[in-house]
Amino acid sequence: MNYLLEPVIGICRFSFCGNGDWAAYSAIDADTDIDLLRLEQAERLYDDARMALRFHLFETFLLPSLKAQKDPNFVLIVLTSDIMPGKYLKRLRALCESDARLLLIVSDETTVHEALMPEIKRLNSFLSRPLVQFRIDDDDCLSADYVRELRRYMQRLGDMVPIAYSRATGLVVTSYAEDEATHVYRGNLPFHPVGTAIRVQGDRTIFSFGPAAMLKRFQAVVDNAGMGSLSIKIDGHEGYPFNINDPMMRRTHTSVKDADLSVILSKWFGFLGDKDEDRAKALFHGVETAAALVAPSRPAKIRHLKAV
Repeated sequence: MNYLLEPVIGICRFSFCGNGDWAAYSAIDADTDIDLLRLEQAERLYDDARMALRFHLFETFLLPSLKAQKDPNFVLIVLTSDIMPGKYLKRLRALCESDARLLLIVSDETTVHEALMPEIKRLNSFLSRPLVQFRIDDDDCLSADYVRELRRYMQRLGDMVPIAYSRATGLVVTSYAEDEATHVYRGNLPFHPVGTAIRVQGDRTIFSFGPAAMLKRFQAVVDNAGMGSLSIKIDGHEGYPFNINDPMMRRTHTSVKDADLSVILSKWFGFLGDKDEDRAKALFHGVETAAALVAPSRPAKIRHLKAV
């Protein structure tokens, strides 16, 4: 088989209400009522303000980055739950129907694994080896050459299975209210979650393993070339807050100057705008709009705008 013709499988959980890496599921035991827990989480997950933020980031950053891929041979599974309110499900369905490469799965399962495996098995049917899977969150985006570079590395590795991949370098954009500014950092952190990929056999998906664990458990490739992703960190972000004063962050992240930002956006994130000067503005505007959705009292245009 010509492996250049293999589609790459991307997986994005869009407000999937179930056992994944949500903190609420970290301490469940045999006595936990999973259905009740799921309904309790749904109240928070499908809050109007939260959904406005998720759709804004999904539409402003992730979808444009997918449509701009230099290698268009991929399928992105967008996983959500059947208990998502109808108005949001209708909107999500319309977005996915706008691109044949977006495959929406609306599941009643309570775990990511059970929700994904039927479709993963179907996509792998009749192939001599499993397809490569990568993960991406709905509030991050990929560089325009991500799929192309992933395929190049996996092609060189032939039939090696399992094999994990990390595009270690990317941008991190922060816009916290207490900072009163938007900051841009260049990060190099192997096997951070954004854009991590794996080819693995059996009834397993990329969400069967923590990103850092893949580096320890499997043969792995770290690609330090170029930029692989762009992550957005704002108040209320569903993850650890980014703090450049944290010792590990200081070792792995450096400030990006204005002139360098223009070059980086033009080369790897050109989908953010039509001209070099517009791309930085588009980036800041998109991030600051997201920050304002989290804190409505905060104006969309922050008092001090700068890439440091």
